[in-house]
Amino acid sequence: MQPFHVNNILLFTATITSLIPRGSDAFMCHVRCNNINTRHDTSLCSLNQQRRGRFTSDLDTALEWLAKERQIHDSDNTFPIHWFDIDDDKTGSHVDVEDTSNLLRVPLYPLNAVYTPHSGENHTLVNTEPRNVKMTADIVAGKWDRSLFCVTLRARDTNRLASVGTLCRLIDTEDRSISGARTWPGDVLPTLNRVVVTCEAVGIVDIVSVENGDSNKYSIDEYKVARVRLRSFANDSTKGKTEEMDSLTQQIVNDYGKVRETYINSQSLASNELPKFARKAVHALPTFEKLDDELDFWKLVDTWQVLCNTIRQSKLIQLQGLINELTVQVAMQTKKGPLELPVKRQSLPEDVQKQLDEMEQSAACDYAELGMEPILDFQELISMECSVDRFRKLGAMIKRERSRLEAKESLIKAFLKELD
Repeated sequence: MQPFHVNNILLFTATITSLIPRGSDAFMCHVRCNNINTRHDTSLCSLNQQRRGRFTSDLDTALEWLAKERQIHDSDNTFPIHWFDIDDDKTGSHVDVEDTSNLLRVPLYPLNAVYTPHSGENHTLVNTEPRNVKMTADIVAGKWDRSLFCVTLRARDTNRLASVGTLCRLIDTEDRSISGARTWPGDVLPTLNRVVVTCEAVGIVDIVSVENGDSNKYSIDEYKVARVRLRSFANDSTKGKTEEMDSLTQQIVNDYGKVRETYINSQSLASNELPKFARKAVHALPTFEKLDDELDFWKLVDTWQVLCNTIRQSKLIQLQGLINELTVQVAMQTKKGPLELPVKRQSLPEDVQKQLDEMEQSAACDYAELGMEPILDFQELISMECSVDRFRKLGAMIKRERSRLEAKESLIKAFLKELD
């Protein structure tokens, strides 16, 4: 699977699939025009230089080393993510395997992304790899019960999988494969597989085992099959259960409303935090006046993930602009004759290559500390089994962003006052 990451983002469906990356071999968007932690622990980034893991240039946070660093240095505000190797016989070591209730046998779909359930939105996956195309064909043919499959997070640095995933149901498919293309001399190119799948996330599952885990024994056409245990969540009202839950839900609603209001009303702030294509669409962010049940909760989680992906895309656009500017500038100074585009990084002087790499690592570190990443926090949310823990986690995520925005607003006001 190609590392192409897409999460839902705040803009029209026609735009999202062409601009916003999500999970390897996948794109995800909403069917309609849709709703699109501040970490100040500097030791997180200083320690990463001592680790074998490194940040990626596309600000992807699907990194096992990063998840572990977060747990070590901020254990009070993070939840441990269990990882396993695809051929590990201890896949479901965190699961009570004696409990065979709700066990399902489903295809396994690893992605560098996290899908949250029960949001009421459909997602789009674009399959190009043979194994995923075959999996889709088998589901359409009725091989798999109720057209279900399991999406789980895959770490880019270790290729290990998270042991808690999202159960999805296939709704529709469209074959957009390209065949008959030719090279300039006229040779026929192989068919380019492109099967678009519409699906919905219907639940959270613990991965108990992987049947064909040894990747050395299977071809690239062979997708994995997992036995999973479906988690059940009571869909009754959370209101009035405990004073803490009442307080949590009210605080979450208030903090979210303030964040939404800030992005809508503060033009100077929005221009810095959001990409141009999302600045008007931010008005489409839904309002939440209450969180009475799990469905309301997951709808807000989905909305928050959209905002996180929008912020990520904005930071990525800013970073890429700086990288391109420096790359072209140096290439024009050192190149004799016409400038060849795109400029290949390996053709630049070594000190410039090092400078570009340091720029990417610094930007990725700053982004991770920002607390608005769309992967690890959401993997923690689906991994939690206690409703109160999930509400606490989401509340902390939104509260951090509110505090960050209010601090920036105060600085802007102080600066404008000085100008006057």
